[in-house]
Amino acid sequence: SLAIRRAIGDRAGEGTTLNNISQIYHARGDYDTALDFLQQALAIQQAIGDRADKGVTLSNIAGLYRARGDYDTALDFLQQSLAILQAIGNLAGEGKTLNNISAIYHARGDYDTALDFLQQAIPILRTINDRAGEGTTLDNLAQLYYIRGDYDTALDFFQQSLAIRRAIGDRAGEGATLNNISLIYRARGDTDTALDFLQQSLTIRRDIGDRAGEGTTLDNISQIYKAHGDYDTALKYLQDSLTIRRAIGDRAGEGTTLNNISQIYDTRGDTATALEFLQQSLAIRRAIGDRAGEGTTLSNIAHIYNAQGDHDTALDLLQQSLAICQAIGDRAGEGTMLNNIATAAVACGDYAMALDFLQKSLAIFHAIGNRAGEGATLNNISAIYNARGDYDIALEYLQQSLAISQDISDATGLCMTLFNMGHIHWQNDQPDEALGAWLAAYELASRIGHAQVLAALEGLAGQLGLPGGLAGW
Repeated sequence: SLAIRRAIGDRAGEGTTLNNISQIYHARGDYDTALDFLQQALAIQQAIGDRADKGVTLSNIAGLYRARGDYDTALDFLQQSLAILQAIGNLAGEGKTLNNISAIYHARGDYDTALDFLQQAIPILRTINDRAGEGTTLDNLAQLYYIRGDYDTALDFFQQSLAIRRAIGDRAGEGATLNNISLIYRARGDTDTALDFLQQSLTIRRDIGDRAGEGTTLDNISQIYKAHGDYDTALKYLQDSLTIRRAIGDRAGEGTTLNNISQIYDTRGDTATALEFLQQSLAIRRAIGDRAGEGTTLSNIAHIYNAQGDHDTALDLLQQSLAICQAIGDRAGEGTMLNNIATAAVACGDYAMALDFLQKSLAIFHAIGNRAGEGATLNNISAIYNARGDYDIALEYLQQSLAISQDISDATGLCMTLFNMGHIHWQNDQPDEALGAWLAAYELASRIGHAQVLAALEGLAGQLGLPGGLAGW
């Protein structure tokens, strides 16, 4: 097509074809080549005064900068594009560009502004019967409700989006929405269903050569294996994801995967390596303006300082993270930060403050249906009552936590809860029950390689006089 259009001097057609070729390279993650074709297209469109196609090309250039995490440049190109498309009455282009502007604000954590742009886009796309654009916008709306913890509304929008994308044969969109639906099930603790959606997504994304999407889905699959305690498999998926994201210049994705890799090393007790990955992640997330990601990484860094006994530094980092979550409306993140601040308060001996934060955290997780977060918080509340000597209430909270961990196959949470239940039974003069819980924790921690629980059990073995330290179990 390009050769013919050049041969007959069809400059407008040449620009359109260059634009279309760029989208192939964009989908493959070859952003440099995609940008080269778009710049050629833009030069032609400017030369011949083709405003309609120029508006589309500017929007596509913005998409490349957004993929690289350069949100300021992306937003500048999108605003140029929107002005042109609105001026010439190109409703299809206007709807798409409003959607893309929303994505910039979404990435920056400004969810209210992101929602406003999507709400402008959806009636335009429906008016002109742009089914593909409607499917994209519904998916993006769902993501905003997911972040706010409204999983029912999010799932409804995702299912509407999936139905449209399948009906029109939008394979790339179908892969994206399948990936996103998995997040709802993972948050609710249904990891088997989440993994099924992710595997469907991965198959599609590999089939169509969607490298950026493949990197995202590999990262999300890793989190299922991490939740199951299979850290080796989780790390393999994360390393595959990181390789792709670095190769295609996906800075936002790279920041996410570096953060997630750190959590594997932290769980294994290698805090020095974990901190290295977290510092790399934080630098990227701050550089590209990823506020939600910055909050997550600050919290994970705080966890390491807290474990090292530097509670003041940990608390400062957690308060920065909480402020970000509250500012951007990240309800799940807010619940996690409140939980983490409580942990720091316990380390400082302020149990009343810790319990207050934990109860707020529990209310959020329960309200949004985040079962893994609810289970972890119940476990932490039990620790407060344990420290106060109220062992019966502590055990009640642990039993609730245990039921959730078993129900959602949260191996890490189950391991921690069993260990803590052993202590309660021991303090209640129930040695058989205590040893049974600790032995179950040992078997599970050994299988999944949970360094923190294994280290605690090794110390406990010495206190109990078991021969051979950890092997005594």
